[in-house]
Amino acid sequence: MIKAVIFDMDGVLVDSEPETLKQRLGYFEQLGIEVTPELGAKMIGLNLSSLWPQVLPGKTDATYQQLQDEYVTYKHAHPFNYAAVMQPTVREFFDWLKKHGYRIAIASASDHEFIAMMGRQTGLADDIDVITSGTDFERSKPDPAVYLATLQKLGLDADEAVAVEDSAVGIQAAKAAGLVTFAVPIRDPRFAQDQGAADYRVPNLMAIHTYLQAEGGPR
Repeated sequence: MIKAVIFDMDGVLVDSEPETLKQRLGYFEQLGIEVTPELGAKMIGLNLSSLWPQVLPGKTDATYQQLQDEYVTYKHAHPFNYAAVMQPTVREFFDWLKKHGYRIAIASASDHEFIAMMGRQTGLADDIDVITSGTDFERSKPDPAVYLATLQKLGLDADEAVAVEDSAVGIQAAKAAGLVTFAVPIRDPRFAQDQGAADYRVPNLMAIHTYLQAEGGPR
């Protein structure tokens, strides 16, 4: 029986990838860093903290941490409104899940403070039971640690929850944790990903409820 749905955040609940790319490119421009299309493609689904060795190879860990701290400061100085980029049917699907007794979790590569900001700005915060950030682990997605920790917080086995992702690394992480995984569309072709490893590809979040109803739920 499925008792919880675990969501990635960026690209799944909010169409934030284009805005995040603007932030990163603005910060890189300040540093005089040119981003190749290959590097840009690698950024999808990943926290920038895990990419600094590829952006600026050969630096020390202390340098990478300083760059990441300064980037977070830059993000605060150049914010965007998560409510303005909330994906279609999110509110409808969250309402359906709560009505039918499902628990809702987020397993995201984003920092805790930005996950919390998303929840406040979109009005979703009160519906979210568990939040896990990949920044709490030595290795973020595609490593399954963020999903395994989320299952532990929920007190559930992998066959009692499903995951919703958009990126290839996110799908890989969820599958490695043993979760049935849904992939939602990526609307901006600049961020196209190979979603072939997902168990199901759905046109929007609300479409997942058909699967949940067939599986039987907590109510």
